Amino acid sequence: MSGPDISVVICVYTEDRWEDILAAVSSVRAQSRPALETLLVVDHNPALLDRLTGEYKEAGDVRVLANAGPRGLSAGRNTGIAASRGEVIAFLDDDAVAERDWLRRFAEGYADPRVMAVGGRTMPIWASGRRPAWFPEEFDWVVGCTYKGLPPGR
Repeated sequence: MSGPDISVVICVYTEDRWEDILAAVSSVRAQSRPALETLLVVDHNPALLDRLTGEYKEAGDVRVLANAGPRGLSAGRNTGIAASRGEVIAFLDDDAVAERDWLRRFAEGYADPRVMAVGGRTMPIWASGRRPAWFPEEFDWVVGCTYKGLPPGR
């Protein structure tokens, strides 16, 4: 497989998102272009660290780590970066799932030597199954998603 080796970092913090975490990891493991590794960084939650360590103890492609810095996403990502072996690091939220070709498309972006970073489209999945009528697509940035009006393409 050509292109850079990609490590995926998923920062996690609560057992309340257990099913979401499993779905996020599963979506990375089902990629059309496999990740070099998936790093689950647990943010100062020993019970979750133990539970995830047990869940993935037999998985050679998933490593579970404790956040080595202060509490929070930034330190968790830095822990994942420091532990990663890939040339490129992709971050996935613990309540997100990646489309099957996510890593393939990321890798394609690095074919151009001028590219230093690649991002992607993030679509909301509403708990009710549909967008609230009062919430316009232009405000999707508020929930960390791609919004109407964001320039398309590369």
